[in-house]
Amino acid sequence: MSTVDVVAARSGGPVADLRHGRWTLQVRGDEVADVRFDGVLLLRAVRPVVRDADWNTVPVRVLASTVSPSTGSGDGGGSGDGGGPGDGGRGVALRRSLGFEAEGVEYAGELTVTLEDGSLVVGFVGEARSAFRRNRVGLVVLHPAACAGSAVQVRHGDGRVEDARWPVPIRPHQPFVDVAGFAWTAGGVTARLGFAGDVFETEDQRNWTDASFKTYSTPLTRPFPVALAVGDRVEQTVRLDASGHSSTPPARDTDVVRVGGTAVGTVPPLSLGAALHPAPAAPLVVEGVEAVLVELTGPEEGWSALLAEAGRQASALGAGLDVRVVTADPEAARRAVRGLAGHPVLRLAAFDVEGHVSTPPLWAALQDEARRQALAAVLLGGTRAHFTELNRRQADLPADASALTFSLTPQMHASEVPHVVDSLATQRTVVENAVRIAGGRPLHVGPVTLTRRFNAVATGPRPDPATEAARAVDPLLDTGLAAAWTLASVAALAVPGVAGLTYLETAGPRGLLDGGGRPRPVAAVLTRVAGLRGRTLRATSLPDGLAALAVDDGGGTLVLLANLTPERRSVALAAAAGATAEAALGAWGTAEVRLG
Repeated sequence: MSTVDVVAARSGGPVADLRHGRWTLQVRGDEVADVRFDGVLLLRAVRPVVRDADWNTVPVRVLASTVSPSTGSGDGGGSGDGGGPGDGGRGVALRRSLGFEAEGVEYAGELTVTLEDGSLVVGFVGEARSAFRRNRVGLVVLHPAACAGSAVQVRHGDGRVEDARWPVPIRPHQPFVDVAGFAWTAGGVTARLGFAGDVFETEDQRNWTDASFKTYSTPLTRPFPVALAVGDRVEQTVRLDASGHSSTPPARDTDVVRVGGTAVGTVPPLSLGAALHPAPAAPLVVEGVEAVLVELTGPEEGWSALLAEAGRQASALGAGLDVRVVTADPEAARRAVRGLAGHPVLRLAAFDVEGHVSTPPLWAALQDEARRQALAAVLLGGTRAHFTELNRRQADLPADASALTFSLTPQMHASEVPHVVDSLATQRTVVENAVRIAGGRPLHVGPVTLTRRFNAVATGPRPDPATEAARAVDPLLDTGLAAAWTLASVAALAVPGVAGLTYLETAGPRGLLDGGGRPRPVAAVLTRVAGLRGRTLRATSLPDGLAALAVDDGGGTLVLLANLTPERRSVALAAAAGATAEAALGAWGTAEVRLG
């Protein structure tokens, strides 16, 4: 499939642009997205979700969809200032029948979206068609990450109103609980949001690199999972009222990339994950890769074979090894360290198989055995899972760890392309928070993967490593979008304090080379980044939908560009010293330009 086809398949479903008066929004499948009033973004999205007992989001299909005038009447505000369903004095109503289906799960729902002159109402009625265990069913609201630091009034279930602010440092746990509504102003628009049908609370989704704060039903203080019987129903409503006029100046419609003279760090060393399930017939051979990261997971008797295969791939790259032991047994961690003799180990960590963090018993065993074996490796503390675990378990981190680590994926909660792309800006926020937690210690970020490597919050039995690996294959990896996304990710994560980045795998279904040994588009990007190790990074100013990595190159500046949109872009570049250049970028394309 082409990039266009793969991206289209990941749009979320049928797309409908709704406009009425000063309201605009887009319905993508089951998601009511980009909700704006008078051009001001008020909500990133409202959508129904069905989460199973392991917190998996159950896939949804749109079975039927209609758009019609609403039964309400306007007050003159619906003047109709552009084409699209809903223009005119009356409101507009959209209705979609939804089917949620996964192994052992069948759920039916109806989503309604009603736009009136001053209000948006989103309703959801759902019914279980099979018996299953759920952790959550109902509406969620995504508030823009740009809200961070701004004032908000929180209305609670008992009628109390709390004056608060959206958190700036990423909050480990819920910033707001027992939520019945919010009130705030943005860009000259006053907004009021109300919830009905359950008790709601808010979490900071930036923990998982989502570009949002999420308000959801069913508080986590309630027991879960909950058994649903056939016929069990949910009915919830979210209402958004807005008034006022935008005070935000229109955005300039120019594609100019400005490269400043300010140094903002250096390009970190690049590492790659080991391809183990399956192992490639021929290993990747490129220059500049620092290490191959191998996780010793599954039965202990298979660890030596995993280590040997990772060593073969590292040798082909002229790289060292980054070894992560995954076990609940400190003695197994000791045996793993003893098995590293003769291997070029640069970094070493041990994580609990259930909690995915460096527990005190594992850390003590790892540290002691590494000392006994005179292993000259950097000992990493932290987590093999999301930044969430690093953030929530700060007090448990080993104080004497030489460096910290965490992993990253944009698809913990949503797999649609807009969400994958939007996560890139939040990666910068996440890594800056992680550097703060590290407190001066080097930070190693990775593996960074398009989709999750494993389910860090599963409550059921864990699958074997090969099955987990098979589930971590994403068709997006074969596209130019993956290359553009990866370049933008490197640009977001390359901040002072980051000592290394690890991406993807060397080869295979999750690697730089496909199963036939052919390079994927992302291979060219990461090969180039590997060769730029240690180069000075320069600050950039960018229009929306573009990313850039600007580095010193002799007497000039080398700029790697990524187009994060499906449109062709003609870009002008300007350096602080006066040099200029132009570049043409295809949809989801990348380019390399030299200034000076």
